[in-house]
Amino acid sequence: MKRELYWSLFVFAVIVLAFFGIHYYLLSEQGFGPQNYLWAFLFLVPGVMVVGYIFLSLVLEKQQRHEEQLEHLVREVLHEINLPIATIDANLEMIVRRARDEKLLRRLDRIGAAARRLKRLYRDLAYEIRREIAPVERQRFDLAELLNERIEFFRELGRNPIEVDLEPTPVVADRIGMEQVVDNLLENAMKYSPVERPVQVTLKEGQLTIRDRGIGMDENELLRIYERYYQSDRQVRGEGIGLALVKRYCDDEGIKLRIRSKKGEGTTVLMELGKIREPGKSRAGRESMKRVSPTKEG
Repeated sequence: MKRELYWSLFVFAVIVLAFFGIHYYLLSEQGFGPQNYLWAFLFLVPGVMVVGYIFLSLVLEKQQRHEEQLEHLVREVLHEINLPIATIDANLEMIVRRARDEKLLRRLDRIGAAARRLKRLYRDLAYEIRREIAPVERQRFDLAELLNERIEFFRELGRNPIEVDLEPTPVVADRIGMEQVVDNLLENAMKYSPVERPVQVTLKEGQLTIRDRGIGMDENELLRIYERYYQSDRQVRGEGIGLALVKRYCDDEGIKLRIRSKKGEGTTVLMELGKIREPGKSRAGRESMKRVSPTKEG
C-alpha cells in the first residue's frame, strides 16, 4: 500500500512540475503577454485534465478491483456462516419435538436461546457489512407491526412483562436497521430493570416511547451513553455499543432521539418519527392496539 502511495505522489509531482515548467517557459522564454497566455492556458488545461484522468483511472482501478474481490469474499463468508446456523436451528427443533425429559428440555432451551442470539449476531453482521458496501434500500412498513413482532420475541425470553400501546404508523425507512434499534432499546430496558417491573412501549402521534423502571442513570452517565463500549453498569453483560448504533441510525434517518433518565427511577427513550412517517395518512379511524405480556412464571 505504501509503495502505491509513493508512486502516486511521484507521478502527481511530475504532472505538477510539468505544468509549472510550461507556465515558466511561456512567460520567460516566449514573452507571452496576458492575452496570449490566456489562450495558451485554455489549450493547456484540457491536456492536464486528460492526463490527470488517465492517472486517476490507473490508481483507482486496482482499488476498485480489491473492493469487488472483498465484496465477493464477504458474500461467500456470510453464506457459509448461514448454513451451519440453519442446520443447528433445524436439528434443534426436531430434537425438541421428540424430547420428553424435563432436564433435557431445559438444556435444549438454553441451546435454543444461544442459537437465536447467534442468528441475531449473524443478521446484524450481514446488515452492517452490506450497509458499508452499498446504500441501504428503504422500505414502507407499519412500525406497529414490526414492534409487535419484536415484542413477541422478547416475551418468549420470559423476562419483564411488556405493556404495549400502539397505533398503526406507516413509515418509510431502513427496516432491518429499525429492528436493530428496537431490539437494542428493549434489551437495554430489560437488562437494567428488575425482572418483575414492566417495560412500557408506546407508539402514538408519530412518537415511539420505550420506558423502563430500572436502575436509571445520573447526569454524568447520560453524557456518555452514546460512546461506543461504554456501559453504565459494568456488572451487566453487554458490549456497550447498543445506544451508539441507535444514535447512528437515528441520525441517518433524521429521527430526533431523546433520552431521559433518573437514578433509581428508570429511563425513557423517545423517538420523533416525523421525518420517516409516511405523509398523507389521516389520524382518524386508527385503533390503538393494547396488549400486556404475561408476567414471568416460575
